[in-house]
Amino acid sequence: MLSRSTGRTRHVLTISTLGLTVALALSAALGGPAAQGRAPAAADAGWSSASPFAAAGSELSGTVTVPARRGRDTVVKLWLSNARLTSVPDACRSTVTVRERASSVSADGRALTCLVRSTGSRRTISLDALVDGEPGQQVDVTVMVDGRATPLGARLVTPGVPVPQPDLRLLSSPDFLNADVGDLVRGPGFWRPGRTANSTNADYRRALDTILDDWRAERPESVLVAGDLVEGWWGTEVDRSGNFGPDRTLAQRKAALRRAAATYYPQWKERFAERGLEVHAAMGDHEFGDNPWRAEKRRLAPLFEKEFTKRFGRRADGSPRYADRPRGSKHELSAYAWRPRPDVQVLTLNVFDATAGGMRIRLDRPQLRWVERVLREARQDGVRWVVAQGHTPIVGPVRSHGSSKLTYEGGAHSPLWRLFKRYGVDLYLSGEVHDVTAVHRDGILQVSHGGLFAFGLTNYLLVDVYEDRMELDLRDYATHWRDAPDGTRLWETRPQGMPKHLQVSPTPFTIGTAVVDGEGHLLDRSGILEQYTG
Repeated sequence: MLSRSTGRTRHVLTISTLGLTVALALSAALGGPAAQGRAPAAADAGWSSASPFAAAGSELSGTVTVPARRGRDTVVKLWLSNARLTSVPDACRSTVTVRERASSVSADGRALTCLVRSTGSRRTISLDALVDGEPGQQVDVTVMVDGRATPLGARLVTPGVPVPQPDLRLLSSPDFLNADVGDLVRGPGFWRPGRTANSTNADYRRALDTILDDWRAERPESVLVAGDLVEGWWGTEVDRSGNFGPDRTLAQRKAALRRAAATYYPQWKERFAERGLEVHAAMGDHEFGDNPWRAEKRRLAPLFEKEFTKRFGRRADGSPRYADRPRGSKHELSAYAWRPRPDVQVLTLNVFDATAGGMRIRLDRPQLRWVERVLREARQDGVRWVVAQGHTPIVGPVRSHGSSKLTYEGGAHSPLWRLFKRYGVDLYLSGEVHDVTAVHRDGILQVSHGGLFAFGLTNYLLVDVYEDRMELDLRDYATHWRDAPDGTRLWETRPQGMPKHLQVSPTPFTIGTAVVDGEGHLLDRSGILEQYTG
């Protein structure tokens, strides 16, 4: 996590690459990553303080100024030792999908790649870093502008304050996987080689191992997945493969749906369980067969929900997994609340309400009354932080990519949002849009994120909870997918299938950060979590 250290001593580092000269010179050279076969350009560096020291746990701030350019962007790279960046600099182009030359910070905060837009005038990159080295070590900085490496000055780390650790860490990744990834041999269906391709291969297994092993290394207490775990076109009229049995009649389609759920959900859960990751999932539109919902599909809605709650709302012995749930609602086992810490309340909502007239994106009345009760009791008990997750965004505008753009009925005027505002919900997490947007309204931060695993879009949000703030770190992966030369794909119930080749870089990148304080203020927004105006 790109940790911050509020209220600590700040030192100012100023780096200038205009002609590679600055007013105050330091001659300390260091061995950072330099261009191979190229002598580093001579450079001067300056600190605002004449002191050659930096206290452990203190913050450093500085700037990199790049020359005026026309016609092409400037690539700035920076490396730090014994300090780490705490945000994505404002002047760097924000990006969602990490790709070559995109702006990002390495997961450990010690490397920056910044793409600075060509404007025809000088651009200044502001940097914020946290000193995390031990006393006696040296904070070193190396900057490279358009391939020219520049060694900079150093500061000796002196005793200071320890870097604080969060009281709670949550990891959020809606729309994971948003695909039917599983070994059909392990399912109770009718699949056999030759009927269709399988729903997984070695590439997919390696990609999943890369991502989930990374998540395990982050040591979250809980993983939140706000819907669209699967593709879910199960038992619907579009599937005529016979992989899960005949599907001509309603009874046959129900049987096929049950077999598909018994194939994909257990394997989805198993990947987390074998890594000791505790998952709390919400229902998305794909857990209801995906939209649009014609009458035939709506008739399957209760069975879709039953199959989901069988795996995620109940324990192995069939008893309800969550004690706090909306009793009396038809969504009693797919909406729930719990407190991972006495001062943290988390709610999972089911925002889909199937009626005779259609599928409504809203909470039914019993669930809405339950939400009010949970929030009221949380405030009465002195709960400090409230986090909610549901599949669809409530307020906008939000970015989207390859999405049907479902949104919650009524938006900021809905009874649900008014409850959030009345009781001071801090953070609402949603998926659906396969892109990233942070909307701050009425003291509530909505972060919509998530992706499409099979098409190279997987990101996750780390939420570190402290006594006085929540720190958010949005990370993405460099992922590449391609179809097989013969055009064939892995099978899933959606007719288009999934690309056979998928490769995920083992190193994620931070592409946005933010801080929520105890008064509902949003601070230090950076990267893709900056304000979006549509």
